[in-house]
Amino acid sequence: MDQTILLKLLELFILMFLGYFLVAGKILKKESLKHFSNLIFYVTMPAMIVSSMASSVNIDSSDIVTVVIMSFALYGFLIAMGFILPNILKVDKKYIGLYRFMAIFGNVGFVGYPVIIAVLGADALFYAAIINIPYNLFAFTLGVYFITMDTKKKGAMNFKKFLNPGIVATLIGLFLFLTGFKLPGFIANLTSSLGAITTPLSLIVVGGSLYGVKLGVVLKKRIIFVYSFLKLFLLPTLFAFAISAFGINSDIASVAVIIVAMPIAANTVILSQEYDGHVLEASETVFISTLLMVVSLPYIIFLINTLF
Repeated sequence: MDQTILLKLLELFILMFLGYFLVAGKILKKESLKHFSNLIFYVTMPAMIVSSMASSVNIDSSDIVTVVIMSFALYGFLIAMGFILPNILKVDKKYIGLYRFMAIFGNVGFVGYPVIIAVLGADALFYAAIINIPYNLFAFTLGVYFITMDTKKKGAMNFKKFLNPGIVATLIGLFLFLTGFKLPGFIANLTSSLGAITTPLSLIVVGGSLYGVKLGVVLKKRIIFVYSFLKLFLLPTLFAFAISAFGINSDIASVAVIIVAMPIAANTVILSQEYDGHVLEASETVFISTLLMVVSLPYIIFLINTLF
C-alpha cells in the first residue's frame, strides 16, 4: 500500500480513537455527541458535498450515467445480501429485520466520505454523493420496515426524512456541475471552510460513540463477529470482483467498493431507538463492525488497488 495512503488512514484512526478517549476521559460528554452529529448532518457535511461537487473540474459529465447505474447496482446487491446473509447464519427470527438492515446500510456519511477523500481525493466525493442518493430512499422505507418487523410500530415510515440536507446538497452540487454556474467567492470559501470540519469532527463522534459498550459481553456473541466480518470483508470482495469485469472508471468502482465496505451505520441504533427496536443488539454490532474497520480498511485499499 502507498505510504501516503497508509498515513492518511492512520490519521483517520487516530481521530476516531481520540473521540473515544475524549469521552472516556470525560473531556466530552457522550450526550454532546448528538449535538455534534446534528452539526455535521445539517451544516458541515452538506457544505462539504456542495464545495466538492462545485469544484469537480476533472469529472466528465458522461460519467454521471455510469455513477447512477452503479448506485442502483450497489444497493440492489446490498438488499439481496440483506435477505441472504441472515438466512445463511440462521439469525434468530426476532432479529431478522435488524440484521437485514445492518447488511444494507453502512456508515457512509460519517466514515465513508472521510475515507474516500483520504484515499481517492476530494473529487471522488462527487461520485460518492450521487451513488449514495438511494440510501435515504431505502433507509426510511425498506430500512424502517426491517427495523420495525418485530415491534409495535411495524411498517412505520418517516417520509419527511427523504429530503434531508445531504440529498439537497447533492442536488445543488449536481446543478452547479451540470450548469457550470460558479458560486460567489465568499460562498465558495465559506462552504469549503465548513466542509473541512466534517472529517475530523465526524470521526471524533464515531469514536466517542463507541465508549460505554460492554466489550466483555459483546465478545461472547459470536454471531456479531461473524456478521461484521462478512459485512466488512466478504460483501465488498464479492462486489469488487463482480464489477471488475465491466471496465468501469477506476475511481467510480473504487468509491462503490468503499461504500459497500463501510461498517454498520450508526443510524441503526438511532432508528432502533425511535421505533422501539433491538437497541442493545444494534449498538453492539455497530461497535464491533466499527472496531474491525481498523483491520478491514487496509485490505479494502489493497483490493481496489489490485482490481482497479
